[in-house]
Amino acid sequence: MNDLQKWIRIRKDLYLQMRKQVRHRLGEDTPELMHYHKVYDKEFSKKWTASTKEALWEQMAQSQVVMVGDFHALHQSQKAQVRILRHIPKDRKIILAVEFFEAADQEKINKYLSGKISEREFLKSVQWQSKWGFPWEHYRPLLRWAQKHKISVQGLNKSYKKRNAATLKSRDVFAGKKIAELIRQNPEHLVFVIYGDLHLASSHIPKEIENNLGRSFGKKILRIFQNAEQIYFQLLNRELEATTDLVRISQNTFCLMSVPPWVKWQNYLMYLEQAYDVELDDDDDDDDDSFLDYTDHVGRYVKIISEELGLPVTDANLSVYTARDTSFWSQVREHYDAKKLRWIESLIAEEMSFYLPEIGAAYLARGTVNHAASLAMRYVHAQSSGTKRLLTEMPQDFFGFIWLEGVAYFGSKIINHKRKTDTVADIKASLSSRGPSDLGKEALQLALAQKMHELMVITGVPQHRLQANPRKKWSYVLAANLLGGMLGERLYGGYRKKMISPATIVNFLKKSVDGSGFNVAYYDLLEVIESLPAPFHSKREKL
Repeated sequence: MNDLQKWIRIRKDLYLQMRKQVRHRLGEDTPELMHYHKVYDKEFSKKWTASTKEALWEQMAQSQVVMVGDFHALHQSQKAQVRILRHIPKDRKIILAVEFFEAADQEKINKYLSGKISEREFLKSVQWQSKWGFPWEHYRPLLRWAQKHKISVQGLNKSYKKRNAATLKSRDVFAGKKIAELIRQNPEHLVFVIYGDLHLASSHIPKEIENNLGRSFGKKILRIFQNAEQIYFQLLNRELEATTDLVRISQNTFCLMSVPPWVKWQNYLMYLEQAYDVELDDDDDDDDDSFLDYTDHVGRYVKIISEELGLPVTDANLSVYTARDTSFWSQVREHYDAKKLRWIESLIAEEMSFYLPEIGAAYLARGTVNHAASLAMRYVHAQSSGTKRLLTEMPQDFFGFIWLEGVAYFGSKIINHKRKTDTVADIKASLSSRGPSDLGKEALQLALAQKMHELMVITGVPQHRLQANPRKKWSYVLAANLLGGMLGERLYGGYRKKMISPATIVNFLKKSVDGSGFNVAYYDLLEVIESLPAPFHSKREKL
């Protein structure tokens, strides 16, 4: 088996494993849902070509309805919707029509957008948790955008006592009719529709729109699917998955590729398990065993990263904790002094995941794929390097902290190669938009100064001094996070392009960061990594 076949096998196995576990949670598909999926899957059996944002914007300018798919449990899905909305010319009139609100709640939607009721009152009045249930925080930016630009938001969903596969057709009919009404009543507007990806199949909601407005109207409907699995694995076979973010299926059909399929389904699995966990908590608040155990999630990534790099690391000694685990706090208090306890509390307050080598405990700040994958890599690094202590002394441990952040980011890219980090250009842009007293400005200045310092040193100016003297020690941590992301991004790019071998990566991982000589080793590592090409100028180039 060659490297490409191994790469594909590992990822396809992970994808199938995620799908299987989600299916186990949800139960078997009904015949109606299987048929609905089959119709949807046919959309991606056609030939497609890699495309560009410019081609998408051009087609959008010629469309009257834009339908963007939604994978409800994936935050990246809703982020993409906001990004697309922001690219619509400001002089174009827009109506935002969404699945996650019911048409019967239109008066409540209007009141919320006009500021007549609070967010809390609104969510309670539309029964968000019971009728939709996916994280409101993921959808809030869409509503904030609509409020800011005074855009009307229209509910498209129809209320059913039990929403299931049998009601899919009825919901499509209802949504198609509502969209057609909006077009008739607002012929000068672009109707921007957000609805579940499955519903975007041409025989589903688009057909219902045509039934109301005529078949010829189909040419005015632009569909943007998200993260089609069939297309992804075709890209993977051609080794185009890392460089292709958008494909064109037909004149007015695109598919945005923002995450790999296993990331999509891992997010759904975590959502289902968290929902299940809440139900258990409601039944027995005193039962700590009901808390969701993330050790399996992180351990799965430990196995994949280790197999990928040929490392003899297992998850046998892995224990993952969250802020809800009282046993974690007991271990931490027993082992660390007051100064280090304050440091650990700061890491937790900043929602940073970390590994405590002294007690072999991994702390997961957020239940996302990126956090879980980064934590898995921190564990792999600790096991490979023999690192014995938590880095807490700044600026003495600054280089070690940057390296740990870089290694963690590299590991997260093995799992989610679509992840993007800030670049020097992004840091400069962030700095230019901040006032003198803005929080985080000192960290941005330090990151930029350190980057310039590193470039001077590795290009032959060893006596060059760092042009920054931050007052807050925490600025070193925030700067290290930015610098580590850039380092890990470049390292991963070189690794995927076969410019740096797995064996070299393994040697890098064996470097312990808590030794006195690491600062010298850091520049040796940096010299190799900086010779690799930068993957992109700015993450804002990506859709």
